[in-house]
Amino acid sequence: MIRVVAIVLPLAAVACAPQPMTLERADALCREDLRGADGVSGNVGVGVGTGGVRAGGSVTIDDRVLNPQTEEEFLADCIARRVNGEPAPTRFGITLGGRT
Repeated sequence: MIRVVAIVLPLAAVACAPQPMTLERADALCREDLRGADGVSGNVGVGVGTGGVRAGGSVTIDDRVLNPQTEEEFLADCIARRVNGEPAPTRFGITLGGRT
């Protein structure tokens, strides 16, 4: 039993080790975050279910509205941050929403 653990444990550690961030992966992840680069984002939803028709929406405004970036600036900063392993900057904001 100890032999099995001695063999499996190092293999599990290698398999779970963080993978290095590639430029392609960083670019794909940053493009997902791109929609909020100007500090304003939102969503709208409509659905029908057993309870009837539902509709909702929200608008989020965060601190980037005070210092908006172009898409190119946002992507360059985001990719550099992700490739270097730096954490995302702290954001603060407010979300307003409602539903019927």
